[in-house]
Amino acid sequence: MKSIFKAIPQFVVVMVLTVASSATASTNQNTEAERIVEAMNLYVRATPMDQFDARRAELLGQAESILIDVIEKNPASLDAHRKLMGVYLQMRDYRKAIQTMQAAITLSPEDPKLFIALAILYDHQGAYEYAIPILDQALTLDPNQQLAKEYKASIQQKLEMQNTAMESSNTLHETGKLHSD
Repeated sequence: MKSIFKAIPQFVVVMVLTVASSATASTNQNTEAERIVEAMNLYVRATPMDQFDARRAELLGQAESILIDVIEKNPASLDAHRKLMGVYLQMRDYRKAIQTMQAAITLSPEDPKLFIALAILYDHQGAYEYAIPILDQALTLDPNQQLAKEYKASIQQKLEMQNTAMESSNTLHETGKLHSD
């Protein structure tokens, strides 16, 4: 009988710790969600401002700091990664936005929307040749993904126009018509 009473306090301690860690995890998730909302409020305030406004840059910088902090505390926060990508897109820092999306893809490699977002970033950067295989990956994950199909067609059209422009430029340069002396 004494061994049962000795086991009960251990059981109670384990249960209290389990409940406490669940409550802490829940509190951390709430705090994380609140921080993400705080960052998005800054983002929303910055978005309509002039691109060169110092206050806009400050607001986006604050949003970036908050989201980086959230990711440092919870590297698996896909929501924070997505929001941080949006902040970088507003900042026109495509390199960081691409890195953020690549990190998000490692967290959720089965999500075709992440691949589409990465392709959009490559498009904004003018790196169409990288966007096509990324969209192919999205379509491999979801062959019925209409946005990926339409976006791929758009990117292919941009590539064709770019190639045509380069060919025309090369032809003019070779014939000497580009330089008028």
